[in-house]
Amino acid sequence: MAVRERKFFVGGNWKMNGSKASIDGIVEFLLQGPLSADSEVVVAPPAIYLSYVRDKLPATVGVAAQNCYKVEKGAFTGEISPQMILDVGVQWVILGHSERRNVFGESSEVRYNDHSLCHAPT
Repeated sequence: MAVRERKFFVGGNWKMNGSKASIDGIVEFLLQGPLSADSEVVVAPPAIYLSYVRDKLPATVGVAAQNCYKVEKGAFTGEISPQMILDVGVQWVILGHSERRNVFGESSEVRYNDHSLCHAPT
């Protein structure tokens, strides 16, 4: 199997920041470009804005969810499944945040289990 050379990765995690107005400004800036074809650019807005950002940016700019839960559906208030993320056209998820460990007390085991989501069916 041929090994694919990785592009330079530029990622921006917006954490719990932003509004539609501020997102519009970031999108306008990114659209002014040009973005290097040798770079992979991915932004991670808060979950409430995933669809909004995905709809505004070209496919050449990736959009990431900031977290997800390991099951497809169920009574898990406030959680988002990998299938829901894919359903809004988002192909990336950031997992293993230090804040999830420090603020919410999540263990490495919880994060390790979530890493299996990286290969969720599309």
